[in-house]
Amino acid sequence: MRLVFDRGTLLLLDAPAGLPVGTLPGALWDPRVRAFRCPGYSLPALRQALESRNVQVSDETSLYRLDRPVSRTPVELRPYQRAALAAWDLAGRRGLVVLPTGSGKTRLALAAIAQAGEPALCLVPTRVLLEQWVRATREFMDCEPGVLGDGERTLGSITVATFESAWRQMDRIGNRFGTLIVDEAHHFGNGIRDEALEMCTATLRLGLTATPPAMPAGDRLVELLGRTVFELSVADLAGSFLAPFDNIVIHVDLNSSERVEYDQLTRGGTTPSRVHRDGLSLVQKR
Repeated sequence: MRLVFDRGTLLLLDAPAGLPVGTLPGALWDPRVRAFRCPGYSLPALRQALESRNVQVSDETSLYRLDRPVSRTPVELRPYQRAALAAWDLAGRRGLVVLPTGSGKTRLALAAIAQAGEPALCLVPTRVLLEQWVRATREFMDCEPGVLGDGERTLGSITVATFESAWRQMDRIGNRFGTLIVDEAHHFGNGIRDEALEMCTATLRLGLTATPPAMPAGDRLVELLGRTVFELSVADLAGSFLAPFDNIVIHVDLNSSERVEYDQLTRGGTTPSRVHRDGLSLVQKR
């Protein structure tokens, strides 16, 4: 049986006689191509289901993988970062790490990328974080990072992309990576741009956040990235690895238009329309 990546999904071709393909994880019949399709992110579950039924598989989803990333120097971690990385490793290299702002989640993610040794796609919500990740990648990894966002469209063994750019491009690049890193992962799980995670076939997944979402978004995030494998609060690190702090709440009145804008921003904005996709280029190693 052949598994082929097609526009963010997996085509299930040449199934052996007698195999109930429609019962496989996420499988839906597509009459346009007369074949079953599965979401890209269901690849691990699909492989497991076929293996349990002793079906021989020709996995063609990773034929166009990028080069493997290599760290320039070992990424030094604090004790709690090492514990988080170990917890992610024990969980099958899938899951959510919850750490407060300023605790070094980017460094932790780069250590995970180096340990996994698979081409990695790192998703971030803003251009500011895009620049931060690019700088950190250049510091620790022996490669020039690819960038999707802020006017750039390049791919590398480690590629950093804004949520918006990833959402636009994932149907073409979703099979190029073995590791998916999602910074500020709490923005996902509510249906807005979740397709970006659905269309990626990366088996290894690490979500980073300081504020894990409540249910039902939390359940959806477990499906897309994995369960919470490690969690520390600001109070756990304050006075040792983070500066002491006072929590002061200031209430602000909003008028009707400000309330509408606030609600849109806290939900991650409205789903944008599809736009024309420009070409991509590959970044060569230094």
